[in-house]
Amino acid sequence: MSNRTADLDLTGATEAFCARLSAEGRSPATIAAYRRDLALVARVAGELAPGIVCRAVTAGLLDKVFSAGPVTESERGPRSAASLHRMKAAVRAFFAWASEAGVVDDNPARSIRMQRLPRKLPVFLTAAEKKRLLKELKGRTDFSALRDRAMIEVLLGTGIRLGELAALDMDDIDLDAKHLRVRAKGNVPQVKFIKTDLRTLLRRYLAERRRHGRPEMEALFLSNRDGRLCQRQIANRLAHWLRKAGIEKELTPHGLRHTFATHLYGATNDLLVVQRALGHRDVSTTQIYTHLVDGQLEEALERL
Repeated sequence: MSNRTADLDLTGATEAFCARLSAEGRSPATIAAYRRDLALVARVAGELAPGIVCRAVTAGLLDKVFSAGPVTESERGPRSAASLHRMKAAVRAFFAWASEAGVVDDNPARSIRMQRLPRKLPVFLTAAEKKRLLKELKGRTDFSALRDRAMIEVLLGTGIRLGELAALDMDDIDLDAKHLRVRAKGNVPQVKFIKTDLRTLLRRYLAERRRHGRPEMEALFLSNRDGRLCQRQIANRLAHWLRKAGIEKELTPHGLRHTFATHLYGATNDLLVVQRALGHRDVSTTQIYTHLVDGQLEEALERL
C-alpha cells in the first residue's frame, strides 16, 4: 500500500469512491446521495477524532458516529430510522470499496448490522383520479398543455422513472416500431412498449414539437425557452395539473410509476408482468403492489 493511499482522509477517499461509482455507471442521483451521507459521516468523525485518516477508522468510532445527535442545522432531533439506515448502507459500501482498493487494512464497517425497515405503501392515483387528471389535460389546446399531457401519459403508460423521462431524446421514440428507448438505472438500455392511444398522442405532440422547437435540439420535451425540461420542472408541471384537477394528494412523478404498476397488477394479477414492465431485477421489489391491490379489494368488499 502506498503512503498516499494509506493516508487518505475520509473526504478524499469519498471522492475516489464516487469516481469509482461513476465509472461503474451508477446514476448521478445515487452518487450524490452517497456523497452527502459520507460527507456527514466525515464531518462527525472529524469532530470526534480530528485529523483522522481512513485507515485509522475503527468499528467503535463508527458506532459513535451513528449514535451522535443532530450535526446540521436541518436536523432538529434524532435521525430517522430511514436516514440512519441509508447512512449505514453508504458506510458499508464505502469501506467495502476502501478495503478492496487498499485504502484501509481492515474493514471497520464489516460488523454493521442493518435492520430491515418497514416498507411504506407508495402514493398513487386511483382510476377515478387518473381519469380526472387526464380529463383536465385533454381540455387544453395550447402547446405547453399538450407537452405536459404527453409527459404525464408517457409516465402513466410506460412506468418509466422521472430521470428517464427527462433524458428522452427525439431519436429515442420509434412510433412505427411501437417503442421508446430509455437509459435505466446503471445506464442499462431498456425498450418500453407504447400502446395505441399513447402513440396517437405522441404523433400529435411530435408534430407540434417540430413547429415550436429548434430543429437542432435533441431533447424530446422542451421548456418554454427551448431547453431540455429538467426533473424539477417536470415535477412542478405535474403538481400544477394535479391542483387544476382538484387532486390534493402529495404525488410526485414517481407516484405515476406506482400508479402504472398498481393498475397493471390490478388488470393482470401477474406479478412477473409488472416486474418486467418496471425493469425490476428482483420480484421481491415488485411485491408491494400486491398489497396495494389487496387493499383496494378490501375496500370494494366493504362497500358490498
